[in-house]
Amino acid sequence: MADSLNKYSSRITQRASQGASQAMLYGTGMSEEDMNKAQVGIASVWYEGNTCNMHLNDLAAYVKEGVVAAGLVGLRFNTIG
Repeated sequence: MADSLNKYSSRITQRASQGASQAMLYGTGMSEEDMNKAQVGIASVWYEGNTCNMHLNDLAAYVKEGVVAAGLVGLRFNTIG
């Protein structure tokens, strides 16, 4: 039997002991349906003060749209590039 796609995210989204974590996710706008989906982290290495990579946040938005279209939950996060 294949592992489910939300093998790791279900540790937070499915366990009754993770109520505080689930409350934070609901606060971000996730729905009850989203709690059953796998979560995908999308790194965005952008900075408005650097013309070389300031467009990357826009690209991350397109990636998130694709992740959502695939039936998953995309969560963008920033990192320094």
